[in-house]
Amino acid sequence: MTLFDPPDVSQRGQQYGWREHAYQWSQGKLMIMRKEDCNGDTMQLNIWCTTGTVGSYLTHPRQGKSQLFRREVDSWGDLDDLFRNPRVHTGDGYHRVDDRPPKRKREAPSVPCPGCGKMCRSRSGVAGHFESGACSSCPGRENALQVAYREVSRLEHNTGSQGMFTGQKMLTGCVQLDAYGEIDYGHGYQAGGTNYSCPGCQKGFRTSQALLAHCEAKPECRSDGQHWRALGY
Repeated sequence: MTLFDPPDVSQRGQQYGWREHAYQWSQGKLMIMRKEDCNGDTMQLNIWCTTGTVGSYLTHPRQGKSQLFRREVDSWGDLDDLFRNPRVHTGDGYHRVDDRPPKRKREAPSVPCPGCGKMCRSRSGVAGHFESGACSSCPGRENALQVAYREVSRLEHNTGSQGMFTGQKMLTGCVQLDAYGEIDYGHGYQAGGTNYSCPGCQKGFRTSQALLAHCEAKPECRSDGQHWRALGY
């Protein structure tokens, strides 16, 4: 089972300033991301999407170039920590004690999945869990993606097209009536396509999880989240 969807990993990394350097499907869906540090040295993260192993290739202030690996990176929260600071592999050693920022207290999982009740750390974590197809209430990734889209569409339609911002839509598609005159909430869904857009900046996303993560990372695109809480996210 794939822990992380490679396109979502690439998109999420770009939110933290990383760029996709290469993708190797045959090697455990290996996504290679690169970014320059404050000294202009290239940092690299090798993310094996099928196993949750992340290798970091950094420049140590005393030892020069180094390689470090972290296993069991099995949540978007863990991956976000590495995108923010790839040196969390080591804890100490890369910064002097007086230079290190205080360690961020890790929040306990507090957001339940509306399908199976699994606790996640954020609404984007819940959406990622559900849309991955790992949720026992809706197995299969493509099936879960379509179900999530229909639920967002249903709520958006029934609340007068109110998305995360009042009066603004999140879906790129529009509902239509089917052959029996019933509302087809799944109309407009594209497998592998851009199904969501941020009502704040209009950036497009393939999954609701990617949109939520974007809004969580960018204060200017956040709202009170009332729309997503109604979905159980």
